[in-house]
Amino acid sequence: MKITFLFLLPFLFLFSSCQDPVEVKSAEALEAYNAEEYDKAIALNKEALGLDSSNIQTRYNLFVIYQLQNKEALALAELQEVLAANPEELIANAQIGLLYEKRGEFKEAIPYLSKAITLEDNNVLTQLALSNSYQAVGEKQLAMTHANRVLELDGKNIKALDRLATISESEGLTDRAIDYYQQILVIDSSYTEAYPMISSLYGSKGNTEKSILFGQKALAVFPGNIDMLNNMGFIYLELKDYPNALNYFEQVIVKDPSFAYAYNNKGYVLIQEGNYSEALVAIQKSLELDNNNAYAYRNMAICHANMGNKTASCDALVAAETVEYGLRIKSELEELKASYCQ
Repeated sequence: MKITFLFLLPFLFLFSSCQDPVEVKSAEALEAYNAEEYDKAIALNKEALGLDSSNIQTRYNLFVIYQLQNKEALALAELQEVLAANPEELIANAQIGLLYEKRGEFKEAIPYLSKAITLEDNNVLTQLALSNSYQAVGEKQLAMTHANRVLELDGKNIKALDRLATISESEGLTDRAIDYYQQILVIDSSYTEAYPMISSLYGSKGNTEKSILFGQKALAVFPGNIDMLNNMGFIYLELKDYPNALNYFEQVIVKDPSFAYAYNNKGYVLIQEGNYSEALVAIQKSLELDNNNAYAYRNMAICHANMGNKTASCDALVAAETVEYGLRIKSELEELKASYCQ
C-alpha cells in the first residue's frame, strides 16, 4: 500500500522526455515504484543521483520509499541532504520535524517544525506536531498557541481541542478543560474518551452530581471497564458513600484480580468503615501485587495502629519512605511517624 504525504505525492515530476539520462533513470524508478519493486526503485534513484547529486526531487523520491519501508534513518538522511542544498525547503523541514515528533524526539523536532511554519503557517498537521512537541518539553503556552492556530484553521479539530483540554487541566483551569471536552462532544458525540475526563474534572471541583452523571455515561460506553469502575469507586468515596464505593472496587477486582490499586482502594474504604482487619487483608494483597505504593504502606500503618500493633505500623511507614511517593503524602507520612514511631 502506497503512502501519501501532506506535502508531496511520490514522484511529483512528470517526465515529458526521456532524452536526459537522469529523466530516463527517474522514469524507470517511477515504473518500479508503481510495480511495488521498491529495492529496484531505490537502486535506480541512486543511479540518477550518481548522474546528478543535486537533484532534490530524486532525494524526495528516495525519502518516500524509505518511509514506506519504515527506514526512518535513511529517510531522514535524504531530507538532510535536501536541506544541505537548500535550507529553505518547506517539505524537507516539515517532514524532518514530523519524523522526529513521531519518534518522540520532541526537542529535535521543534526547530524544523518552526522553520516549516515560518515558510507556511496554515498547515494543520505541522501546527499540531509543533504543539505536541512543545507540550512534551514543558512549553505549555507555546503548545496552546499552536493548538489555537489549528482551531483557527479547522474549528472542529478534535486533536487540538483535546490538547487544549489536557494542558488546561494540568494548569488547574478545570472549567476551561471541561469546556474543551464538551466542545469535542458537540463535534463528535462518539468521542467517548471525553466522558471519564469530564467526570474526573467535575469530581475535582466537588460537583459530585455531574461527576456521577458523566461517570455513568462513561460506563454506558465502556461497560465493565476497570478504569471506569475504579473512577466511580473514587467518586462515591469522595461522597463518603462507602457501600457504593466498595461495590465498584469489588467489581474491579472481579474483572481483574491482578489490579493492585483496587485492593488498596478497597482497604481504604474498609478503614473508613472501621473494619481494620479486613482492610489489612486487602492492603496486603495490594502490596503482594505491587510493593511500590506508598499509599498502601500508609494504609497498612493505619490498620496496624488501630489494631494495637504500633511496631508493625512504624515498620510500614518506614517502608513507605523507601518507595516512590509524591509531596502530597510526604507530610502525612511524617505526621504518622511522629504518632506511631515513638
